[in-house]
Amino acid sequence: METQNNYNVDKLEFRQIVLGHIKKILEISSHELRDTTRVTNHGNFSETIEQEDTRYSYIQAIENLAYILMPYFDEPMFKLYVKSMQVINAYDFQIQKMFIQEVAQICRELGKDSVNLNPYCIDKKIEYAKKLFVELNRLLKRVDYLKSVIYGEEKDEVAQDNEEGEE
Repeated sequence: METQNNYNVDKLEFRQIVLGHIKKILEISSHELRDTTRVTNHGNFSETIEQEDTRYSYIQAIENLAYILMPYFDEPMFKLYVKSMQVINAYDFQIQKMFIQEVAQICRELGKDSVNLNPYCIDKKIEYAKKLFVELNRLLKRVDYLKSVIYGEEKDEVAQDNEEGEE
């Protein structure tokens, strides 16, 4: 008898998934975004301990949040999504071409012929991931997506209250 309605207890709502994903993004971003791989020298040999690069984890978490919210995209959200994903999914040489004037300006300011592309490109990807995350949150606000989670009311209940008040 105890197992009759267990499937209702374990059922996740889509809102819970979205909120859990936002929580995970905030957890990742609450720490320094960096490569946590360590190289330890032991005299005759060196040991590399590979660990998570939180910069990429942060970008991927935001990218995946965008994927699950895609059915709710409006026109402004879709435009920013396309622009952000072009940068996030680009190779370093492509990012260099996209931001050629900015790279040239950095080189002039540093007095160098070139810039180290790897950190520049990951910083650009993080910048665009942050823009995407901000706009995803604005989208949730625009569509009142989290209203029932925050205020504890369902849209159907609100509609019923309005109908009863009109009679």
